[in-house]
Amino acid sequence: MVQLGRNAHGECLEAGRVPDCYLGLLLEAADDGRGAAVLVVAPAALLDPSVRQPDGTVLYELLTGHPDGAPGQLVFLADLTVELRAWPTDTWAKVGVDPQTAAGAVIAWHRGHIRGLRLDGLTAEEALAVERPAMTYMRAQLADRLDRSIAQACRSSRSERR
Repeated sequence: MVQLGRNAHGECLEAGRVPDCYLGLLLEAADDGRGAAVLVVAPAALLDPSVRQPDGTVLYELLTGHPDGAPGQLVFLADLTVELRAWPTDTWAKVGVDPQTAAGAVIAWHRGHIRGLRLDGLTAEEALAVERPAMTYMRAQLADRLDRSIAQACRSSRSERR
């Protein structure tokens, strides 16, 4: 990615290096009292024309191209904010990207057009962690808990296709 170049560790992003990771986006509390939820989508959702570009592309490249990315990893926007700090242009404003607008477009687009997995039951603290970069430990715990739900949903989906 030319826009970011090398980070403080001398690493470059390679978009698509880890295409099978997931992006977790915080959904507002449900009207039925279920509390906060996370929408889990594939990174390619960021490349849809309904998502403002280059915002979606920058998020996609950081999500799928980070050297520390792992297959099956659940990543939140706050995680990408933390990762961005390793680059010389260390804030979204300096890069010229609005991640919240891109996330909002993916959420709006999801409602009728893409497959995603809604995971309900976030505590108030977990919902805060999804949005706040400083809450890394809580976000990691949430990702571990949600990984089990994602794996179960993937297994169910595969067995339904048979």
